[in-house]
Amino acid sequence: MPKKKTPSIKEAREWLELYESGWSEAHLAQQKGRDIRTIHKYLAETQAERRFNQAELEVLKTALTKHQEQLLATLNKLYAAIALPEPDTRFYFRKDASKIEFNAGKVVDTQLQPLTSIVAKLGLENTLLFTLIEQHLEHDPAFSQLNAWYKARENYIRMCQSFCIELVEGIDRMGREVGIELCAELGGENDILIDFIYKNSFKFVLSNDSTILEKAIERLSIDKNRGEIIFKPGTTLLSCPGYEEVCFEGITKLLSIDNLKRFTNILVACKQLEIETQTLKHTIQTLILANFVQGECDVCRRLKGQRSGK
Repeated sequence: MPKKKTPSIKEAREWLELYESGWSEAHLAQQKGRDIRTIHKYLAETQAERRFNQAELEVLKTALTKHQEQLLATLNKLYAAIALPEPDTRFYFRKDASKIEFNAGKVVDTQLQPLTSIVAKLGLENTLLFTLIEQHLEHDPAFSQLNAWYKARENYIRMCQSFCIELVEGIDRMGREVGIELCAELGGENDILIDFIYKNSFKFVLSNDSTILEKAIERLSIDKNRGEIIFKPGTTLLSCPGYEEVCFEGITKLLSIDNLKRFTNILVACKQLEIETQTLKHTIQTLILANFVQGECDVCRRLKGQRSGK
């Protein structure tokens, strides 16, 4: 009698289904025309295969769950990084640095050549998980909104930088008009003066609140014995022996509404950045609340390939 072919995987799985439905090994052997030892062998092998597959599925399920947790954690970091800079932040690049870090280093603005060129980047952009998020969300509006946020931010920082440069030029011009050399520069000896004028001017530009300028000027006084303009309670704002009164007048002109009202473009840029920030944060928050990042990435494809045997 010719020997029967080895049962196929499909056939062995059918035997296991019948066996688990109540058929005995003997009944299976009789109905399928097989030796009972063959039935016994392939039932055992098929059961072992199923146990292995179930274990593998659990491992892959755990791996995919962990992967999703990592993606969601990255989205949370992205959400935390997208924020408006504080109004009193130093928005100018110093002579010894071409970068400004905001939000505890989560966002870095870099000044390129020419000096008016600003590039904003996220601190987590160079991480592998960020790249995997990009792959998952390839067709999601989140990244087009992120690019819009970048452009709005770069425009805002660029205008703030130009604003600061103009203030520095105004201080130098004031010095020339009264006949003293101030050499105003970022990071120089008159840094306190620049900070004082910049900080109060910038707050006024963003709020259009004239009391900010009034209160700033109220804190200024002249000390002729020391030849200085004092920022109360006692900080030397500018040393200018013999020129205290004209310098005081020059500073008040720099802090005047007439001088600052031409910088309304900064407020427009700030409002646009605020809109882009809110839009992007809303989209990211929606992704986070879904508790699942749609799409797939290299890691997902690798896990799927492992499951399919590819």
